[in-house]
Amino acid sequence: MTISGKKIISSLLIIFLIVFQPLAIYAEENINLKNEAINPGSFYYSFKRLWEKGVERLQFSRQSKITFYESLLKTRLVELNYVVENKLLSEVQTSSERFAYYAGILTQELIKQNKNKEQTIEEFNQFSKFLENLRDKYPANTSFWMLVQHDINTLSILSGRLKQ
Repeated sequence: MTISGKKIISSLLIIFLIVFQPLAIYAEENINLKNEAINPGSFYYSFKRLWEKGVERLQFSRQSKITFYESLLKTRLVELNYVVENKLLSEVQTSSERFAYYAGILTQELIKQNKNKEQTIEEFNQFSKFLENLRDKYPANTSFWMLVQHDINTLSILSGRLKQ
């Protein structure tokens, strides 16, 4: 690759990071979440996911992988919150599944690397309380209520695995 090609790619990367830099907000239960510029249902969401998959491949160190998965898990929580708050019922299932998936990936990586798990267990507890508020926006035992409850149950199971 030529030097000018590298400069173009570097410039595009910097522009992308600046444009899509999320703003910090404080959500219920004192969870520091980021307000995402691109959310499920958006035309650009598939591009965002593709970008995330590319960045995931560039995480080489063990700590960078854990940090990246923690960041993605919080992003998925923000997206699930967005979907619930804006009543995007067609996106609830996939957002819920993505959240559970990344919680599992993070747990797997922590167990694999035998890292300090107490902080993650505490975050899972905070996320569960936050998810309880999201769940209660739907009538009890409806399909959408159950989807969010599944995430709460998943965090409980994963916390148990981390405590072992």
